[in-house]
Amino acid sequence: MVKFIILCFFLILNGCSSLKKDVVDCPKVTAPKKAAEVIVKSENKLPVYIGLRGIKTYCTKDNDNIEMEISVNVRAIRKDNNIEDFVPVNITLVSTDTNNKEYDRDSFKYSQFLLKGSKTVDRETKFYIKLPNGGQVYLGLR
Repeated sequence: MVKFIILCFFLILNGCSSLKKDVVDCPKVTAPKKAAEVIVKSENKLPVYIGLRGIKTYCTKDNDNIEMEISVNVRAIRKDNNIEDFVPVNITLVSTDTNNKEYDRDSFKYSQFLLKGSKTVDRETKFYIKLPNGGQVYLGLR
């Protein structure tokens, strides 16, 4: 009976250790120049600069794939800050395989609030994407 309990305990511990994913180096994330910074019109038809202000990545191994969690900081800057406004932001993340063919995609569209008196507003957004070993990741704004 004691052997049976020890065996069951060992199997449970062994099963739990397989749930842990291996952390791997993340591939480089590329943002083409024209997609890293854009000027868009706010709801009040005023120009607003939208740009990428840094990313953080965390990658784990999943069979033949890499699972990437990426945190993107987007900054909005405007000249006229005398009124409250909203600005549309579209972010797209695309992974490609070794032949540069699209493998996975994650997009997010939102309206960023610009408080009266605020010239600069930052927002951090998280994405999750899969890519094959040797694949690449592209990030862009529209």
